[in-house]
Amino acid sequence: MTAAPIVLAATSLTGHVRPVLNLARHLVAAGRRVTVVSGSRFAPQAEAAGAAFVPLAGPADFDDRRLGELQPWLHELAPGPAFLQAMFGWFTDMAPAQNAVLQEVLAEQPDAAVIHETAFYGTWPQLLGAPGIRPRRTIGLGVFPLTLSGAELTMMGPPPPRAGLDVRGAAAAFNAELAAQLAGATAHAQQVMAGLGATATLPVISDAQVLLPDVFAQLTVASFEYPRVDAPPTLRLVGALPPEPPTAWEPPSWWPELSQRRVVALTQGTVANHDLTDLVQPTLDALADEDVLVVAGLGGREIAPGDLRVPSNARVESFIPFDALFPLVDVVVTNGGYGGVQLALHHGVPLVVAGGSEDKPAVAARVADFGVGVDLRTGRPETAAVGQAVRRVLEEPAFRRRARDLSADYRAADPVRTVLDIIDGA
Repeated sequence: MTAAPIVLAATSLTGHVRPVLNLARHLVAAGRRVTVVSGSRFAPQAEAAGAAFVPLAGPADFDDRRLGELQPWLHELAPGPAFLQAMFGWFTDMAPAQNAVLQEVLAEQPDAAVIHETAFYGTWPQLLGAPGIRPRRTIGLGVFPLTLSGAELTMMGPPPPRAGLDVRGAAAAFNAELAAQLAGATAHAQQVMAGLGATATLPVISDAQVLLPDVFAQLTVASFEYPRVDAPPTLRLVGALPPEPPTAWEPPSWWPELSQRRVVALTQGTVANHDLTDLVQPTLDALADEDVLVVAGLGGREIAPGDLRVPSNARVESFIPFDALFPLVDVVVTNGGYGGVQLALHHGVPLVVAGGSEDKPAVAARVADFGVGVDLRTGRPETAAVGQAVRRVLEEPAFRRRARDLSADYRAADPVRTVLDIIDGA
């Protein structure tokens, strides 16, 4: 029997596309026919992975290197209900264009399975009863922390304590408040999907991301996710994807210095790095007099002379592949990107996380709750707080021991084989 073709779909955000392209590479290597659907700027990377490529169109095809200009609310709104409303609304507004392209692809590959990352809503209309081609199997791919509420959990994790309430009572109260706060975003999504012919009713939009696909494959291990007493049978924790293969990147001349003293890796992500005073500059300042080598990668951003104060014990590069760097470092300071944090844990490296927006506070909370580092509880930490946190992680061996425990779990997982089993019906 011929194996079913696979369509991989992602919103045009680097942090969402990168794991999809990584998965595409592995699926192609397994002999599968793969088509990637995403923003047109990612065509070369998809083709390099051996996949066919179909670009999105209209508002779904954007360049996330201009995200601050295109979606200024990302930098203007503080974390909270207004930010979540705007984020879910943005994802929803891309769905009609995503769905139109996806239906064209499925018309040519009607037996395909579709794997889409969490924020790609272009599969939703047919999952909610709209006319059109419903894939033989729709698989959600969790590229950021689970947003699913539960009897003892909120979309952000365990509920904050409340006087007079047990864990379940606190979770129920928080989830009811969140559903009310997201009622506008949920209603907007319902209206957009109904306009495309959907007939079924959406759950609260944060839960819908996980519950609508036939199967939801979360890219994590159980030891880095909160246990659930009521996990739906469609939820699978499949492990994080293996590190990407080496690129043609050439190490800089200072690379041998990495073996001469303790190393602190520093990243502010690929999108949220418009203002390097959020995390990069405070970290450089905090560690300027420490006996460490600080290596900062700026996610492809170029800086002009004078943009940063760079002390003598720091090396700053526009781009450094973390697959090459992280095995050589002692601690990672990060703004909390889900993929980067899990890559550090894959290599057994503890972390200091400054998560201020999007899913990053939830990532930072997991780092602290599972004992693999320190949560600075802000996206713009004070210099002294960064220095104190880095020294603590370097000096307390429990963080590294726990990170190494999780490393063993990540290495034992076989997410590609598991995803293939899900695609083929296992």
